[in-house]
Amino acid sequence: MTNEFIIKKKLQLEETLYLCCPLKKILPYCYYAGYVFNTKKLIFYKNLRNLDLENITIILHQNKIDEFLNFQFKKKGKKIYIILSDGYLDYLQYKKKINNLSKKGFEVSIISYEEDECFDYDGLSHYSFNKSIINQKNTLKKIYGIGFKTKLKYYFPLIQSVYNALLNIRHSLPFLIKPKVVFVGRASKSETLQTLNFFFSTGIITKNLHNKILEDLSQKNQKNLFQLIDNTEFQNLNFIYQYFIYNLIIRFLIISHLKQFKNFYHKSNKLFNFELLRTNIFKKIFHIDLGVKPGNSFICDRTIYLERFFRKNYLRFNLFKVETNYNSGDNFKKRLIKIEKLINILNYNKNFDLSYDELKNWLIETVKNFR
Repeated sequence: MTNEFIIKKKLQLEETLYLCCPLKKILPYCYYAGYVFNTKKLIFYKNLRNLDLENITIILHQNKIDEFLNFQFKKKGKKIYIILSDGYLDYLQYKKKINNLSKKGFEVSIISYEEDECFDYDGLSHYSFNKSIINQKNTLKKIYGIGFKTKLKYYFPLIQSVYNALLNIRHSLPFLIKPKVVFVGRASKSETLQTLNFFFSTGIITKNLHNKILEDLSQKNQKNLFQLIDNTEFQNLNFIYQYFIYNLIIRFLIISHLKQFKNFYHKSNKLFNFELLRTNIFKKIFHIDLGVKPGNSFICDRTIYLERFFRKNYLRFNLFKVETNYNSGDNFKKRLIKIEKLINILNYNKNFDLSYDELKNWLIETVKNFR
């Protein structure tokens, strides 16, 4: 794996953390605790009464903020860290509730996926994953309050990997036999349109802008899509929406081309419960990593899993550099010009019968030259 990123300082929370989140989010938070936060003990409580303790540090999922606001805590001194799933985009949705947490006496901090000075968090304490690293060794030794299956998945991933492969044997068998270059994540046309439709239905983008983007996406009109940055309606959007929409477009263009290669496979997160990230039995696959959509951090769920399970078998494209504030000057526009050139180079190769090694080596060399 060839990756370049700049580390400024390590984000480190307390050795003991309390966790309040939906059940399906417990396992991802375990990985953040054990491989990013240097946590030694993680305690999950479903009932907020058990969290009414003094001087504790809590990782709070954004979907649980209402419960916190409605519960009458008696004990003081609680620090709350919120990892916003979609970065500043989610902050715009939840900021009133987050500020209400502060007004109720909680010490609230946001952890996000972009450069420090990129967005205004209204005076809230704010930490960026850009200043953190992913540890090679797990620090999380004790987990309390979670089910046996979740502990098994975290501490003994081989068992879960074998079980998942057997459960999905029709899908897993080809990856055990033949090597493939793989991307896991939302990048299909339907998934891209789904997000754009949401932006339209919630009034973030106008009908005119929505129709224009959809038409150009349907025709894969790359030239028009990269000229969107000069569109007045688009320029009037909050920068986080400009950045997010372009990440959608870039992913779609890259993956829709790579899917034509016989030795490339795209697995959407939503297709089926077949695990290709949190697994250590597929020794013949090589992942590509396109980064996180709401920011330019090296760290996100996918990259933590790749560093844990495929450290020497994945390639990060580094589309947006970690150390750059793209909401400053013309940094964003300049970077889009470079990314368009990269996509042109990728599109130029139409030898879709490349062997696995040829495809892998070509991608590594192309990304190396892009950097």
